[in-house]
Amino acid sequence: MWRWLPIALMVVVACSRASDEKQAKKWQEAPPPSDVQIPATVDIAVTIDGSAKPSITSASLTGVKPDFVDVEHRAWRISTLLGALAPGSSVEASSPTGVAVKFTTPLPDGFEPVLFLTRRGEVIAGALDPKDPFPRYHGQGSRLRRPGDTMPRVSPVTKLTLTRPTP
Repeated sequence: MWRWLPIALMVVVACSRASDEKQAKKWQEAPPPSDVQIPATVDIAVTIDGSAKPSITSASLTGVKPDFVDVEHRAWRISTLLGALAPGSSVEASSPTGVAVKFTTPLPDGFEPVLFLTRRGEVIAGALDPKDPFPRYHGQGSRLRRPGDTMPRVSPVTKLTLTRPTP
């Protein structure tokens, strides 16, 4: 029995870790707070039919009641922020990198262009379904061959351009 003791001791020493476990562990980030505030840095330039209009800022968004609200999101229709969108109007949302998405009304399936505040504190331009503005996508991905959210989005939004049809 005693002759196995040195071999067992060598195995224990050989299998020990050289580094400190605390340094190797990465802790998961805490989830974002449920009451997300509009970032103070929001400043979205607005152009309507070629004319510059007052920007959408944190203060102006705070002063407008969101059209869609749940525990983690707030969304404002573009028509609430810029005025009514006649059929054939187009709204283009642009980012500072030059990426843009253009929505021409009416959108298919009743979707509406919106600015929305995510639970991460980002203001994003996109489109949503007023009947189910914030659908659940958890567990609906690749394994089940469901696409999840397929609507294009722009983040961060730095410019909104509204072009109405000429009469």
